Amino acid sequence: MIRKILLAGAAALGLSALAGAASAALLTGSMTADNAFFAYLGTSPSSLGTLVDSGNDWPTAFAVTPTTLTGGNHYYLNIEAINYGGPGGFSAVLNLTGTGFEFANGSETLTTDPSNLAYWSGGYNNGNSNVTPQTWVQPTGGVLQDVSYGWGNVVGTPNWIWPSDSSSSPGGPSGVCGYCTVDLSVEIISTVPEPAGWAMMLVGFGVLGAALRSRRHTALA
Repeated sequence: MIRKILLAGAAALGLSALAGAASAALLTGSMTADNAFFAYLGTSPSSLGTLVDSGNDWPTAFAVTPTTLTGGNHYYLNIEAINYGGPGGFSAVLNLTGTGFEFANGSETLTTDPSNLAYWSGGYNNGNSNVTPQTWVQPTGGVLQDVSYGWGNVVGTPNWIWPSDSSSSPGGPSGVCGYCTVDLSVEIISTVPEPAGWAMMLVGFGVLGAALRSRRHTALA
């Protein structure tokens, strides 16, 4: 029985490796911010990750560098948005192509439209308004639809969002965050079980099968 369990575990690890290799997705999209931003892709919400996009011309939509996601990992897109003064906003359309991943909304597309606000995290970083990356402060609050004034939509992006905490309020030159950096984050979820999950599942099947065979032999005896 022990041998069968070990074989089941080895088979599970092999299957998980194949599943991870077979499932990969490509992150693409476009985004912009009033006034500038840096966007990073990492495997943790507590650290920035690898730079995949940046821009400092808010009427322009900037393309996300197409980035491959490896099956079995969870990812986070972490964004630092910088406001030079007056109202601030961030806008994006994000896409996943391939298999094995989805955004927290259960889709392969996530935007900053009203229907997707619940899937973004936001929070105040500091009072910096220079176009330089800042020390990451993991956002734990929500975001709101920013209608501080009528920017209009930039081609390639939809509505604007901003962190909803009071410190990030984009209230203009006299507002709290007229000149500041805020942080935004969104999760990209792996739909492929982790290797340990595969192993435990198949080991469980092996134990169950052995127990059923043992019960059948006992009944026959």
